[in-house]
Amino acid sequence: MHAQLLSFLLVAPFLLSQAVGETRTAERVSATIQDPAGDPKAEYEKRKAEAQGSVEKLWKLYDWCEVSGLKSESRSTLRAILKIDTDDKKAHELLGHVSFEGKWYDNQKKLDEFKKKQLEEQAKASGKVVYKGAIVDPADVPFLEKGMTKDAAGKWVDTETQKKIAEGWVRQDLNWIPPAEAENIAKGLWKCGDKWLSVEEADKYHSEVARWWTLANERFILYSTCPRKTTEAAMEQCEHAYRDLMRTYGKTPTVAVPVVLLKSREQYSSFARGEAGYDAVEASGLSSVHGAFMADALVQFLSTGQTLPGVAYWDASNDKEGGYGPMYLRHAAGQSFGEAIDQSPKSLVKLAKGDTAGYADGFWKEKQIPMWFRFGAAAYAERYVVNTTVAAKGNPNELREWSVTNITNKGGLDPIDRILAFEIGVGNDNSGKLINESGLLVAFALDGKCVDVQTKLGALKDAIKNNKDIPKAAQALADEIKKNEAKLRIWANL
Repeated sequence: MHAQLLSFLLVAPFLLSQAVGETRTAERVSATIQDPAGDPKAEYEKRKAEAQGSVEKLWKLYDWCEVSGLKSESRSTLRAILKIDTDDKKAHELLGHVSFEGKWYDNQKKLDEFKKKQLEEQAKASGKVVYKGAIVDPADVPFLEKGMTKDAAGKWVDTETQKKIAEGWVRQDLNWIPPAEAENIAKGLWKCGDKWLSVEEADKYHSEVARWWTLANERFILYSTCPRKTTEAAMEQCEHAYRDLMRTYGKTPTVAVPVVLLKSREQYSSFARGEAGYDAVEASGLSSVHGAFMADALVQFLSTGQTLPGVAYWDASNDKEGGYGPMYLRHAAGQSFGEAIDQSPKSLVKLAKGDTAGYADGFWKEKQIPMWFRFGAAAYAERYVVNTTVAAKGNPNELREWSVTNITNKGGLDPIDRILAFEIGVGNDNSGKLINESGLLVAFALDGKCVDVQTKLGALKDAIKNNKDIPKAAQALADEIKKNEAKLRIWANL
């Protein structure tokens, strides 16, 4: 024990001396690394000047800055490295840059902003929109907002629908068929009341208003007394109209809109008069001025949570009238579409209470979108659309030219102010022509390639989309059309 203590006492002074020496050496080394003059930033400027143009020396300068605690200077040095070698991965990463598709971005936020802008440009180029980071069809947005998804057939379905499908139920139009009866569908039969009928028998069953065919998708609910074949063709016509109406309004309804299609002029007239199980259908009396009208008093539809429908007839058994059927239907779809976007809530409350005094005037005056544009949009979908599927030598504007000929044959284009005033009604023999002419004005705004008019139309669509200053924007469009009447006449060959 004494020997160990004696040994430690002899060695301790040496160890202490060595430790003190090492400490002093470390202090000298540290002082040399930082700055012999005690000013690290001055040393940084000196070393920076010596390292200019050399990536190797700049990396040594970066290491020195890190040891010296010069964080700002460290980042400046990294940026200097990138000025020489723009692809230096280590320098980018130390600066917090993010790589995407071979390009570096200052941070994740900058990259996210780039991706968002890129998506928006891609969407715009394809006529679509961005929804929650994905490019989608504008018409899909209302359904996505409801949390709906598309099934295997591409139809929008809600959670309850998905559940029924999983359980083996089958949808036939709007009817859910239990698994035990589903085999009847495969046999080509239709459920009519409590019976399964052939399509010929089902056509007879559904030929009455109270028992009409009811077809539905995410955009339309079609009530039809026409034969099944015509009814299915009618739904396709509604789909064509929807695309053109979407172009016109710049907005889509948030719900599927109802359309009524009847099998003959006689049934159409009877329905309008309220003789087919519905006490009141229209208050404006416009069914007699065209082959389609707005059922502005059909309160029974309101009671089921639907908007008011447009009504048309398609007499497939009559060659002459049958040709107009698709056109009348598209007009009715246009009225339904416009109503779903621009309703008359105060008037509808009065109607539901049975207060019909002055209802027709109030219904239309309450609208924010003027009648000339509302009917013009429907008339555009009916008779002014450009046929994009025409054969190579065909005329895509044939329908428009025919409609303009109708105007010419009835005395030529009315004064623009008279069209915009749009005073149609049972007592006005010019009503049909005014509807046609309003379609021409909308067609010119959409397809006439008059920049000033198209700009005003764009402003109106924005106003409709945002539900703000719609009358003001509509008036600005009307004024611009008047200013460009000469261009309108040249474009329409009037």
